[in-house]
Amino acid sequence: MTSTHAESGAPRGRRDRRLLPRLAAAAAVVALALPLAACTGTASAEPAPPAPPQHQPGGHALTASDVDSWLDGALGSALQTTGIPGASVSVVADGQLLTARGYGLADTGTEGDPARPVDPDDTLFRVGSVSKVVSATAVMRLVEDGRLDLDADVQQYLDFDLDTPKGAVTLRHLLTHTSGFEEVIAGLIGTPGSEVSLRDAVSAAPPEQVFAPGTTPAYSNYGASLAGYVAERVSGEPFAELVQEEVFGPVGMTSSSFEQPLPADLDARLAKGYPDDSQPSWPTEVVNAAPAGAMTSSATDMARFMLAHLGDLPADQSLLTADTLAEMHRPALDADDLGTLAEGQRMDLAFFDDSTPGLPAFGHDGDTQVFHTAMRMFPEQDAGIFVTLNGNGRDPMDSSELRTTLLEGFADRYLRDDEGASAGGTGAAAEAGPDAETVADTSPGSASSGDASAAAALAGTYISSRSPFSNPGALLALSGQTTVVPRSDGTVAVTPKPLGTTTGVYEQVGANAWREVGGDAVLATRTDGDDDATVSAISWGASFTLLRAPVWGTASLVLPTVALSVVVLLVSLVAWPAVAVAGAGRRRRGELPATAPADAAARGGRRTLLLSRLGQLATVVALVGWALVAVQALSFVDVPAVSLRVLQVLQVVGVLAVVPAVLATWQAVRDRRGALVVTGRVLVVLALVALAWFALAYRLISPSVSY
Repeated sequence: MTSTHAESGAPRGRRDRRLLPRLAAAAAVVALALPLAACTGTASAEPAPPAPPQHQPGGHALTASDVDSWLDGALGSALQTTGIPGASVSVVADGQLLTARGYGLADTGTEGDPARPVDPDDTLFRVGSVSKVVSATAVMRLVEDGRLDLDADVQQYLDFDLDTPKGAVTLRHLLTHTSGFEEVIAGLIGTPGSEVSLRDAVSAAPPEQVFAPGTTPAYSNYGASLAGYVAERVSGEPFAELVQEEVFGPVGMTSSSFEQPLPADLDARLAKGYPDDSQPSWPTEVVNAAPAGAMTSSATDMARFMLAHLGDLPADQSLLTADTLAEMHRPALDADDLGTLAEGQRMDLAFFDDSTPGLPAFGHDGDTQVFHTAMRMFPEQDAGIFVTLNGNGRDPMDSSELRTTLLEGFADRYLRDDEGASAGGTGAAAEAGPDAETVADTSPGSASSGDASAAAALAGTYISSRSPFSNPGALLALSGQTTVVPRSDGTVAVTPKPLGTTTGVYEQVGANAWREVGGDAVLATRTDGDDDATVSAISWGASFTLLRAPVWGTASLVLPTVALSVVVLLVSLVAWPAVAVAGAGRRRRGELPATAPADAAARGGRRTLLLSRLGQLATVVALVGWALVAVQALSFVDVPAVSLRVLQVLQVVGVLAVVPAVLATWQAVRDRRGALVVTGRVLVVLALVALAWFALAYRLISPSVSY
């Protein structure tokens, strides 16, 4: 699911950490004594028979013994170094389970229970957004049976009205994250007892459609859940039972389930999830967008799923025909929908195309708040790897970096030759888009002298398409903005680069495509129809788009303006009682005459000033409240709607306070109160106007509080 660490659920290079960042792990030390099982690998109870040596790109045969040795070295020490308690891995090759290994602990024993080592057959993990490809497989079973149409308006399958002002949504849109819906955060991750039905999850407060379907990739847990609900509606079975019947049963995945809570026998085998190995475990997470991220499984069960998608299971256990599998594993949209964004990575049907030059691959990653998973399949080599972790690690990037190390290490060690080509084929460049041959076959650093005008067209600040836009969640667009700066050599510097915290440098490798220098990551660009000289959108990772921020929406302008305005109001509010107390003291000492009875005009002036100051106070309190809401939203802590409405009332009071503030300023000018007083009141008016604009621009007083 997302990103989050809650489920974002996107594949490597694809989770938008800046929108839904994982809670940073508290600083801690490794436990002084862990059971021996915590640092040794546990083999599957059913080891695969010896496999014939395959191509050896780096002198390493893809055999069980070599993979076991490599995994023991790669994971054995990494868990203790990062503080991730446990991991489970499975590898398939040549139509069989090559190996499955367990490392570390499923239960650290920190809550008083006996420590429990990870067993790749027995231990279950939450797989986050890897659930999406399993859900999509169930959907495609119904498509194959003729019960669903990939390109029909999904409204015909629903029992509630789906508001789609930008255009009809199809299953193809839902499975490629191009339905046009804004991001939904509230209610995504909950605790035991917070479960809701799938119908309620998709119909209670549907997100607003903000993009034309098919045009703008924007990773969407809601879209994946809606696809699952369509399948539930058409089949007449609860979604968890549908997947059991259509996927788990036929393949023999006996340790997998979408049930929440899990049946008792499976729950007893579930690994606990930890921030790191020195902290207590978290309660079992409830993913209310169930088809998007609620699945629980084992490494060996996921090996069977990989074999099914590689087309390696016997006919009586196969999930889909060869033609349907091929359709799921190739880009599902083209330039007719995406325009020039099709020159970059594109979504398959629910799978991410993870191909690199010469090495076709597809897969998916998944994250909950404390579980982190990745799966990659390499069709030309008939191989796949699945890895899952039950902790975040001590550093926010630990789980991501460990998964990346394993996935890239596996490909480099066993599947890629010394020149970077794959061991078994020439790649799938023809599937990547109109200029795919150029993009896929251009080696990093090989671009000719850069086009300075093309680089200049990218310059600016961008926000993520995976954001709320119609409600107070729009505030999140101010976090994690991306800046693109052209360089003198025609390359561009992107800060932070997608999925990173550092700057990435990209060179042009196609008319609308840019590749990271020294890497494989590709950006694709699109310009406005009215202005071909300025890039309006940059896609990356197949399901994410960076949208050019308007000048007024750049964090570098907005945040200082808001901060300065708040300072002005705070000074005004502090000065209010301070001046009153000082004046009273001077009158007691006879330094000022006693206050004469006020006439009507004076009383009116004081009321106007009081209303202004009450509005200033309401504005400051509201902004503090919104800041706390943003922190909670990023931590997947739901905020009650009534609290949000109270903040909106305070915000409205602050907006209305502009009127008495203007009147109070005029009174100060009319009464010749002095330059200091007049200047102070002018600054208050400007601050209230700026914050009123901020409240309107970022939907703090929108009708919807469903973020």
